Amino acid sequence: MTPLTIPRPAQERAVLQSVVYASLFDYPVTLAQLREGLIGEVADESTLLQWYEHSPYLQATVEYADGFFFPRGRGDLLDRRAEREITSRALLDSMRAPLSLITRLPFVRMVALSGSLAHLNADREADLDLFVVTSPRRVWTVTVTALVLAHLGGWRKRLCLNYIVSERALWIAPADLFSANQIVHLRPLIGAGPYSRFLEANRFVLRFYPNFAPRPVANTTPPTWLRRLLDSVLDWTVAPILEPVCRVLYRMHLRSRAHTWKSRDQVRLELECLKLHTSSHRHEVMERFERTLEEAVEIAEQDALRCEESHPLRACR
Repeated sequence: MTPLTIPRPAQERAVLQSVVYASLFDYPVTLAQLREGLIGEVADESTLLQWYEHSPYLQATVEYADGFFFPRGRGDLLDRRAEREITSRALLDSMRAPLSLITRLPFVRMVALSGSLAHLNADREADLDLFVVTSPRRVWTVTVTALVLAHLGGWRKRLCLNYIVSERALWIAPADLFSANQIVHLRPLIGAGPYSRFLEANRFVLRFYPNFAPRPVANTTPPTWLRRLLDSVLDWTVAPILEPVCRVLYRMHLRSRAHTWKSRDQVRLELECLKLHTSSHRHEVMERFERTLEEAVEIAEQDALRCEESHPLRACR
């Protein structure tokens, strides 16, 4: 007979943290997602179930229903997740052409969905957030080209190219929980090699998510000989001139709008990195995370106190 696995307090807190963090985005998690998103602890799915089943602390703060974990009292998240998954799939279907075009642009090495669409957790007003890796010294050319095509195609309002880096600038800062969560939930569309190197450059992710495994890349086909030829021709002709022109003009445009930025500390206008998180929710999310976690812990403590008062001879924890 397999012995029972009783969780330690640190393991209980890891489960609670993971469920609470996902709930900040109105997202209940499956058992598999809980395992992958378990903060700071290693466990398989059967162990997680045993932890939950034998932890009054977790049962006081977390519900497990219909295959999903969510904070106690937040059963409304189940319907919301189902609705948003339908909306997300419809939005992705409507953006197939733009996505196909961007993945085929010269100098593009990796494209990944980010944000709510990467979770299939988007509402009807969501943007198509993309994380893009380019070849060296081509960040600004790719960005401007994609935006011009978006304007011409009539889908500029949906496209959000808010993080574009070259293969020389794959590391993400700061190396904290928020960044790690964004990285593990990227949904790569092309660029298996760059994706692997990107994860290697950001190994701090495993400190927060030790169960994380790289996601499969939807299209691992390497660039065709025609695309490699086009990149080479552009590299030897207009690209060295076009890159600084795009950088100067687009940087001027961005700086003219700097007064509208709500999070200037999350903007980088660099040679090999263009980060445009002008309305970042980083600080708000982390503050809500701490506050919601404290509230959940208080609920567990109150529940344990009531249990001790009702059953003084029984261990409630």
